[in-house]
Amino acid sequence: MCPKCGFTAGEVNEEQLDVFRVRRLRDKRYHLNMISYSVMTVFIGGFGWYWLDSGGFQRLSSPGPFILMGLAAVAYLVVRAMIFRNRQQQRALRKK
Repeated sequence: MCPKCGFTAGEVNEEQLDVFRVRRLRDKRYHLNMISYSVMTVFIGGFGWYWLDSGGFQRLSSPGPFILMGLAAVAYLVVRAMIFRNRQQQRALRKK
């Protein structure tokens, strides 16, 4: 019995397994989208921190907000690449 899907090898044909794989990829993409929204929120929070720390853009800010926004930007790009890869895998399964 598979610990991830719960099916026994004898109970599932290839078509049902493909449907399950597509659903699993869809669920993974949903979670990746939620992570990307969270990362965008962190970026916006870093921008707000920068605005407060700089006194409304009147003076130089500490490096903290820039580091936070930079890390959030890199994380966003990584998550978007993962979403792109997920979509490619899902399309490949649907073509079968």
